[in-house]
Amino acid sequence: MLDQALTRDDLEIFFPIRKKTECQDRRPLNKVLNELGIRLRGGTTRWQIVLPALGLSATQDPAHWNDLTMPLLTANDVAELIGVADPSIIYRWEKGKLPAGAPPFPDTIDLSNGRKKARAKRWRRAEVVAWHEGRPLPQYAKAAPAFGALTPTK
Repeated sequence: MLDQALTRDDLEIFFPIRKKTECQDRRPLNKVLNELGIRLRGGTTRWQIVLPALGLSATQDPAHWNDLTMPLLTANDVAELIGVADPSIIYRWEKGKLPAGAPPFPDTIDLSNGRKKARAKRWRRAEVVAWHEGRPLPQYAKAAPAFGALTPTK
């Protein structure tokens, strides 16, 4: 499954990048791939490249494989999934402004590498559903830091 070739179309679906219907503009996808450090070879890449670019280990528990390869969700998708009227509420929750007694909202996947107003925050469906149902969030294997790198204390 890790060796499955991912085309540009597969990546646009996985990272929910909306294309303009009248043209085949690939600049939004190219910008995301550049920010994540993903290079395409022959117009494709593999999960072994995508997962570490998102901070995850390429070796994951097989039980999590479907969760990790499902398309990511935008704020609009999350709001629709859990029945929230306005996607701006999702961004508020993401910043920690949650209702009293609510557990922390799942971490975002920032496809913009910190650019301001990039509108490139995504979430994993399994994490959002677990949070909404009050279950523990799934734990995925993280990528090992580069040799000699400082490790975060989090």
